[in-house]
Amino acid sequence: MTTANNKPKKINKKILLTAVITAVISVFISFIVFYLVFLNDGRYLKLKQLDFFVDNYFYGEVETSKINDLIVRGYVSGLNDKYARYYSVEETKQRNENLSGQGKGIGIIVIKHPESENIYVKNVYENGPAFQAGIQKHDQIVAVDGVPVAETGYTEAVNSILKDVGESMRLEILRGSESFTVEVTCNRFVSQTVFYEILQNDIGYIQITAFNDETAVQFQNAVNKLSAGGAKALIFDLRNNGGGTVDAVCEMVDFICPEGNIMTVEYANERTELIAKSNKNEINLPMVVLTNEATASASELFSQSVKDFRKGITVGGKTFGKGVMQTTYQFTDGSSVVFTVAEFFAHGGVSFNEKGITPDIEVTLSEEEIKYQHVTPTEQDAVILAAIEYLNEK
Repeated sequence: MTTANNKPKKINKKILLTAVITAVISVFISFIVFYLVFLNDGRYLKLKQLDFFVDNYFYGEVETSKINDLIVRGYVSGLNDKYARYYSVEETKQRNENLSGQGKGIGIIVIKHPESENIYVKNVYENGPAFQAGIQKHDQIVAVDGVPVAETGYTEAVNSILKDVGESMRLEILRGSESFTVEVTCNRFVSQTVFYEILQNDIGYIQITAFNDETAVQFQNAVNKLSAGGAKALIFDLRNNGGGTVDAVCEMVDFICPEGNIMTVEYANERTELIAKSNKNEINLPMVVLTNEATASASELFSQSVKDFRKGITVGGKTFGKGVMQTTYQFTDGSSVVFTVAEFFAHGGVSFNEKGITPDIEVTLSEEEIKYQHVTPTEQDAVILAAIEYLNEK
C-alpha cells in the first residue's frame, strides 16, 4: 500500500532549467575570463595556463613562496645572461653584507695546501678575531676542535670553522715546525680586501682581493703608508680578483690617475653615459698591475685604466674579459635579481669584453709554479719578480 508520504516527488523543471542555464553561463564566463587573462596574452602562456590548472584542479598544498623562487630562477636562467643571478631573501642579505664590506667569522682567507692538504692561511684580516688570537699568514690549520683536517677532509674542516657569531673553536696551528693550539671566537668585523708590504728596493706591494664599499679607503690608506714609508714604485696585485662594486674601483682609479674620464657605459638602446671622472690629483710613482685569467670585471677596469692613463703596465697573464655591467633590482619580499644592463669602457674607450686584456709583459708559469703559486712567498713569486725586474730598470 502506498501512502501520501512515500509518493515519488515531482521535479520542478523550471528550477532545473534555471540551474543548468546558470551553470552554462558560469562555465562560459570562466572561459571568457580565462581567455582574456591567459590566452589573449602570448607571454608566459604555459605558466599562466599551469597556474589556472593548479588553482582549479591540483589536489594538494601549494607552497607559493617556494614556487615563486623557482619561477624567478627559471626566468633568469632563460635570459641566457651568464652574469644574471637570482638571490633569495637570505642570499640577498649575505650578498649585501659582502658588498658593504661587513664580514663575520674569524677573518682569514684560506686555501688547500697543495702538499699537506691542510687549511693554509693565505691572509689574515688585521681587525679580525684570528689576528687577535695570534694566527699569522702562512700558518696551517691542522685540526679544528681536536678533529684533524686529514680525517674530515679540507671542505668539511673549513665548513666547521664557519660558526655563528659568539661561538668559539680550538684550532691547532702548524707554523714551520712549531705546533700549538689557539681558541678563536667568531665575531663581526670590517672585511679586509687590501693587503700591503714593502718589497726589495723600496717597491710597495698592494694585493686587492675584491672591490666592496670599504676597499677604496683601505686602498688609499695602503698607498699613503707605502709612499710615506719611502716606496719608489707600486705593484698592484689583481690576480684572482673577480671584481665588485663600480663605485669602489672608480674611486681608486681617481686616486692614482690624472684628470680624465674613467668609465663610460653603453646601454641596450645605444644610449651612452659617463659614469665617473677623475680629478687632476694623482700618484706620481711607477706602477705595475699583476693580472691572470681570473682577473675580471672591476679588476680589468682598474688594469686598463692604469694603461690608458699611461701610469703603468700590466704583467702576468691575459685577463678574463668581462666588460659588461650588472644592476641589482630588489623584490618587495627582500629577494633580488641581477642582470646585465650595459657594456662599459675604460679611459681609452676600447672594449675588452669577451677579449680580455693582454699583458705588456707576459709571464708563463710552469706546472710546478702553478701548483704552488698560492703558497709561494711574495718575493719568490715569478710574476712579482718579473714586475720588480721591470721597475728596477725604470
